[in-house]
Amino acid sequence: MDRQKCTLCGLCIPTCPSDMVRLRGDHVRISWVACIECGHCIAICPTDAIAPADGGGVESRPVAPVPSPESLGDLIRRRRTVRRYRPDPVPREVVESILDAARWVPTAANCQAQEYVVLATAAARDGLRARIEAYYREFAEALADRENRVARFEAMGLDPAAATHPHVLAAVPAFVKSVDSGRDRLFFEAPAVIVVHAARDAVMPGAACAFATLSIVLMAESYGLGTCITGFASDALRNRPEIRESLGIPGGNDVHYVVALGRPDEDFAKVPSRGPTKAQWL
Repeated sequence: MDRQKCTLCGLCIPTCPSDMVRLRGDHVRISWVACIECGHCIAICPTDAIAPADGGGVESRPVAPVPSPESLGDLIRRRRTVRRYRPDPVPREVVESILDAARWVPTAANCQAQEYVVLATAAARDGLRARIEAYYREFAEALADRENRVARFEAMGLDPAAATHPHVLAAVPAFVKSVDSGRDRLFFEAPAVIVVHAARDAVMPGAACAFATLSIVLMAESYGLGTCITGFASDALRNRPEIRESLGIPGGNDVHYVVALGRPDEDFAKVPSRGPTKAQWL
């Protein structure tokens, strides 16, 4: 706290979620003991009197105008899950901008747990695709072996009940059949793939990765890019530590989402309908 700049306006005191900012006589004192480094006090201070706990500079930028509800709603509604991509590479600076925006999503206790692996080369994507497809071939073989499927799933480290969910019973054989026909059913020939992962001992890592993934999807839309959050890939990475290891993901981290990214090779002219909102008002 820079006492020369501080005017004792007190705005920083009620905004602190950890109650670490307090008035002490003729000055404001910040205790860093339980500070989660959310930056609320820095963001609200009108005189730039507060610096980060580590003494570094303040990464600040003017607050941008709020988009209208109509424009933000249109961006959300126009997003489609894209499964046909042009081969044009996505510039690295665009991917970096998309990931940079995800640093500001809400995370529990400001844990900022989300991490990424970006597969920007064909060799990297092909290698991951081959390993995941091999996993699903083994999965499909276990499904087909009704007499021994429970033992085979347990040997694979899978919950037999989850592995035989009605959706899985239909989806996995169809996936393998599609792959056998030569189709890329994981990344759909997208020129970039982003793997979103986090340390499992972080505070609510799943929520951090979910918010980051939504940010990635919407930022990509703003760049005119399409995305597909592919569950086949994320499930395989969750269940196969050796595949995660091949990507350099630490052993203590879990993969939560995998996003294919690229320029769509199709134009969607309309927004299809959705079911009604399910909300209970109390």
